[in-house]
Amino acid sequence: MKQPNNSATLARLNERIGNLPKNYLKKLKECPKLASLHSIYEALGSLLESDHAYLSQIAELIGRDPPLTSRLLKLVNSMLYAMDQPCANIEEATLAAGLDKISELILSTPVIEDLQHLQQADSEIEWTQFWKHSIATAILSREIFEHRKESSRGDVDYIAGLIHNVGKIILALLFPENFATLNCKPYKNKLQETEAEYKIIGADHAVLGAYYLYANHFPVKIVESTFCHPRPSQALDQPDLSATVQLASNLARLAGITGIEKLPQPKWEDIEELEGWSILFKKDSSHHLQDTLNPTLEQLSFFLDSMV
Repeated sequence: MKQPNNSATLARLNERIGNLPKNYLKKLKECPKLASLHSIYEALGSLLESDHAYLSQIAELIGRDPPLTSRLLKLVNSMLYAMDQPCANIEEATLAAGLDKISELILSTPVIEDLQHLQQADSEIEWTQFWKHSIATAILSREIFEHRKESSRGDVDYIAGLIHNVGKIILALLFPENFATLNCKPYKNKLQETEAEYKIIGADHAVLGAYYLYANHFPVKIVESTFCHPRPSQALDQPDLSATVQLASNLARLAGITGIEKLPQPKWEDIEELEGWSILFKKDSSHHLQDTLNPTLEQLSFFLDSMV
């Protein structure tokens, strides 16, 4: 792997990947590539950022993409919005959802559509639960970022949360028998899970996912957050992003959005013991963060049912 910007994180990732057996490394390099994002999403993203975003223009662009239209209508007709009667009009649905939710749909839909092509059709894995956890992590990553009132990173936080577990798909695709064995076992925490993966495969899902994203030309900061989300203190370039994703993933499980991982459901006091917490927050900020996130945590399941 070519190493840009002298990133210490990429050097470490390169070393970990280089330790894989040659036949595994060959499989990883032959893994199908992500399709480039469609121009419609780029156009929609630009329109939403414009000071002159017109509802009719947004609705027209959404209407050109069936998966995006389907998710939008499913969202506004869910219990979350409690519509008096079913909505079938895209412009009305766009107005009901609001620009924030439209933005989340735009960010999630092409990534999910691309990555779902990598999943095996005959898999026994509950991939729907995987995607619900991924989207929940993305939403909570953005909420944590906004809570900290940092300067804008664009959509990096959301995307980092959305694809933090992409290595699970790579494991299932390239090593299905090993993945089935690993996935059926319960683990005390994320680190125990990654240690088990390393013992059997020679690399954990965080390493494989990070390498895959780098090969698909994702920004280094997202490659690092994927690589280091189980252990954010090891992130050398932007540990706060890895910490944000770690907290968001655990908060999703706290809300009952567990994904496919057999990990215990944490409590708030467990969240405060994570590496990511000590990187991002002080001990006395727990109640304030809880108050900020509780509305989102309460609505997550309704929103996710309409997304996946």
